[in-house]
Amino acid sequence: MTEAPLVSLDKLSVHYPLGRSLLGKPAVVRALNEVSLDIPKGAFFGLVGESGSGKTTLGRAILRATPISGGRIIVNGADGPLDIGSLDSAQLKAYRRRAQLIF
Repeated sequence: MTEAPLVSLDKLSVHYPLGRSLLGKPAVVRALNEVSLDIPKGAFFGLVGESGSGKTTLGRAILRATPISGGRIIVNGADGPLDIGSLDSAQLKAYRRRAQLIF
């Protein structure tokens, strides 16, 4: 039996709209488009990439500090699996006390 990953991302997307459109949908910037990855418990994880590739956006999405357009973020902590996208404001505040990004 394999241990569940600490953080699991499944087709995570973050899109930012570019203004409004009179006809049809507005144009969007696809900052992240269907990113999937697992971060195992007890591992060091470094994310590298070119400037503007979405590294900070990915971290902010895991903390739900930026709106998530699609996909799921599951964190397996001491209290069991936690779907970050479905947390209310009180639960999100408690989650953010235990999670952080290091730049």
